[in-house]
Amino acid sequence: MLKYLCMVVVAAFLGGVTSAAEPPKWVKKPELTFDEKAKNWLVTFEIDTLSDVEVAIVDPTKSKVIRHLAAGVLGPKAPPPLVPGSRSQKIEWDGKDDDRTPVPRPESLAVRVRVGMSVTLDQIVGGDPYAYYSEESGHNDHSPFGINGLEAKADGKVYVLGHSSNLGPPALRQYDIDGNYLRTVFPPPAGKELNAMKGWGINVRPDGTYTPKFNRLTDPSLTTTILDTGTGGMARMLPTADKTRLSCWHTTLGKGGFDLLTINTDGTIPETPDQRSPGPLVKNPPLPLGPIQPNSHISNSLLGPVFTALTPDGKHFFLSGAYAATTRYGSIQEIATDGFWRDGQVWKVDLETRTAKLFFSLDSKAIPVTVKDRKSMLGGTHSYASLHGVAVDKDGNVFVCDRLNKRIAVLDKGGKTIRELAVEHPDAIALSARTGSVFVTTRFGDEHSGRGHVNLLKFLDWRKDEKPTATLRVSETGYTDHHKRSYVVVCDTDKASNVWVAYTEMPVRIYRDDEKGLTLLKDFYRVEGAQRSLGFDRIEVDQRTEEVYLLDDHTSVWKLTDRKKPQFVKLPLKTASIAIDSRNRHLYTRTLADESSSYSVGKVARFHLDRDEYPPANFGDTGTNRITPAFHHEWCFTGNGDKGIAVAPNGNVAVVGDPKDGLRVFAGTSAKVPWDATTIAKLPDAAGGVRFDLAGNLYVGFVDKKPTTILPGFEGDRFASAMGRIHKFTPTGTLESGNLFPKAPAAPSVTYDVLYGAFDTDCITRTPRFSVDGYGRICYPTNIAQRVAVMDNAGNEILHFGTYGNRDSLGGLPGDLVPTKEIPLGFPNSVETTDNYIYVGDMVNHRLLRIRKNFQLVSVK
Repeated sequence: MLKYLCMVVVAAFLGGVTSAAEPPKWVKKPELTFDEKAKNWLVTFEIDTLSDVEVAIVDPTKSKVIRHLAAGVLGPKAPPPLVPGSRSQKIEWDGKDDDRTPVPRPESLAVRVRVGMSVTLDQIVGGDPYAYYSEESGHNDHSPFGINGLEAKADGKVYVLGHSSNLGPPALRQYDIDGNYLRTVFPPPAGKELNAMKGWGINVRPDGTYTPKFNRLTDPSLTTTILDTGTGGMARMLPTADKTRLSCWHTTLGKGGFDLLTINTDGTIPETPDQRSPGPLVKNPPLPLGPIQPNSHISNSLLGPVFTALTPDGKHFFLSGAYAATTRYGSIQEIATDGFWRDGQVWKVDLETRTAKLFFSLDSKAIPVTVKDRKSMLGGTHSYASLHGVAVDKDGNVFVCDRLNKRIAVLDKGGKTIRELAVEHPDAIALSARTGSVFVTTRFGDEHSGRGHVNLLKFLDWRKDEKPTATLRVSETGYTDHHKRSYVVVCDTDKASNVWVAYTEMPVRIYRDDEKGLTLLKDFYRVEGAQRSLGFDRIEVDQRTEEVYLLDDHTSVWKLTDRKKPQFVKLPLKTASIAIDSRNRHLYTRTLADESSSYSVGKVARFHLDRDEYPPANFGDTGTNRITPAFHHEWCFTGNGDKGIAVAPNGNVAVVGDPKDGLRVFAGTSAKVPWDATTIAKLPDAAGGVRFDLAGNLYVGFVDKKPTTILPGFEGDRFASAMGRIHKFTPTGTLESGNLFPKAPAAPSVTYDVLYGAFDTDCITRTPRFSVDGYGRICYPTNIAQRVAVMDNAGNEILHFGTYGNRDSLGGLPGDLVPTKEIPLGFPNSVETTDNYIYVGDMVNHRLLRIRKNFQLVSVK
């Protein structure tokens, strides 16, 4: 069961025309009557104001919609069959259901009219505050999953920085000494003073609330600071003695150093640039960073799993685990064998001047430089150096993890070796101030040299022990980047010590060290209700069962089951995208062309929706469930850039492809596959989201021009001009013929000039997704503005909702740590609608929100 479920009803958030001071009233209540002359049914009603309405024929015994008749705003541009500008309406019904099949006993049905839609936050599922990793959610050699910081402050607060999903964004969270969650520092919280947040890079709305500016949407990276630079990755933490502030640093090529960023532990950020960005980690001597020549792909780099440790007086820190090298496109070309920043050294850095001096050094001739030698001598090729972790005790003794010599070297204040502890593959190290015990992690292996392990070792008395008094296996090693490493910190209490250990695939464990030995206190990966689904790129809802399907940016599909005790259940499907045929109980996927194909090549395939394990739904005697030829669906190193598929009421399938393929509709029969395709329109790379309505009209989203409007407060946002619009194409065929588009339409019949998006075509396009309900109403996200809007088929906005909030904002639900004025969202990229709910997938907070539709007037008769 997902422990981090919230479910309650709170105050409604209103938008659009329903926010009038006086609620609408019935002038004439709805009636359903049979017109003997016309041999048709008539729905009639009248209200006292031009509000939004929806009209449906329902089975009153099952609360089930049989036929969606009409919906929209009763204004001058009301969509048909509503009469524009009239409060009195008369709508014909032909006695058929949504499938255009005659209803057996139409007199047993009723007309339902609902007026004045508003929304209420009903439920949040997800947002696990302990989630930093999932082996089931897109983990591979290009996944940036990783822990980039673990710091314990003197006030008992512990901070963990790591990627919150297989693409991001980073999550910097605060816990107490026992691992109980306290707050999220980043993504930054809502509700702070504007001046205390401007340093993050924010847009300010007219109502005084703010939303972070995004650096990149692929992650999505919601800050303009170095904490998350998108393609450049996530910053790393630099432990400091200040209990109210946190320091991070990031390699910024071409700027001469490891840039520092200072933030406050409450999620605010210093107002002045010199306080916020005090310069490089080391100012003197200059760090070897930047292209060797202008526009060159060969660079001087400082690599390695960098480690730091504060001196007892807090005036200096020791720096280890770094080494100079030249790289090409990030791959090592040559490791430096001499110079101030060569491998195998420890430096002592003055915190005030940030001047580095050499403190300890291994013989340069012993340093391995070839891939083969580093693999055999250091335990791996990536994320390994000759010297790793460093720690300092209260007496000033310095403990260094010497991987090359398979030892812990204990140095005095002058850098002289006074003790050696035999340890193979030492990685990180920490000491207990209470007992003097030494805790060491060991680590070896990566995807290039073979998987390995992370162990935790304890030396009770480093002056006497010849071997560890305790050894625990704590994790496996997997995919690594040059900077990934393990972490260990010790939090002392009066009677025990809590030993925190962190690593990518762990991601965090806490061990209690007392007279009973080391015992597991908390495992972040196995807390009650731990969340495994960490990709909320795309959602689909089965209209019949209200079951929600989620997709990450790779190939995993999850289904949310049991609303009272919700679970994300992983399905035995691998696909970049899905479409659900609720009527015929089929699920369509955009899956691999065959088992030997790369992620770049796929076909649309059909599966049984209601059968165990989702077996293929083959077409007739063809022996296959794949209905399209193979096509490219934009796989990039960082994930799937799939742009969407949709299934029409008659089984036609629409596919949004690369620009060379554009928008295509496939139609055919069970006798022959693959089906023939009609190219509806050529599309740009910035395209995504496709839907059919019940009449067979086709909708697609893409960027075709600069937006005609910009939301107030977003004028300076780099993605404000990257908004798309939604375009509607009227069929050139019919549902009954089996081919909605035997030829391409000349142009869209309607273009909805709305702020749909934004789109980012950096490597992949994690495209936004809109939905079209049974009435033809369109629900779409404006992701960078944390805004979701609903409009009728004529383009009249009915309502909108949303404001910025991180996972601590729950919109008034139990456990709401940071209240917001409206429904809190981080990055709403995908939305779905059903008869009574709107579903929103939040890619920043990794949660699904269920929004209840409310109406000011409801009549069922």
